[in-house]
Amino acid sequence: MTRGPQPLMAIRGAQEIASRRGVVVDKPVLKGSHYDFILLTPGSTVFVRIKRIRTHVSNPQEIAMMFREDIQQIRRIPKTAVASREIWVLSPWKMWQYFEILDDRIVEIRCDGQSVLQGEKVPG
Repeated sequence: MTRGPQPLMAIRGAQEIASRRGVVVDKPVLKGSHYDFILLTPGSTVFVRIKRIRTHVSNPQEIAMMFREDIQQIRRIPKTAVASREIWVLSPWKMWQYFEILDDRIVEIRCDGQSVLQGEKVPG
């Protein structure tokens, strides 16, 4: 069961941001995947899922509750030394937040992929 249409404008905006970090592989090539695009950076492959939120700022606990199913799906992608998983969220005020999805927690990151804080342990 889907929860509405894909946030196509948000995905396009996210791809512009991602292109500053590396090469973006768009979803049409990746039908049936649990992510919206792949970001290829030097030494790393990032699987990115884009979501919209109605709040101004969210923390990892809120993201874990709001997007539980998406997190479970993206965690099916193996986390390795060269592969990571991220969920990027866009608020109605055009503010982006970025979260890395680890096996046991969610960590807020900056747009360049660097960690903001330690992160919260989220059951998974």
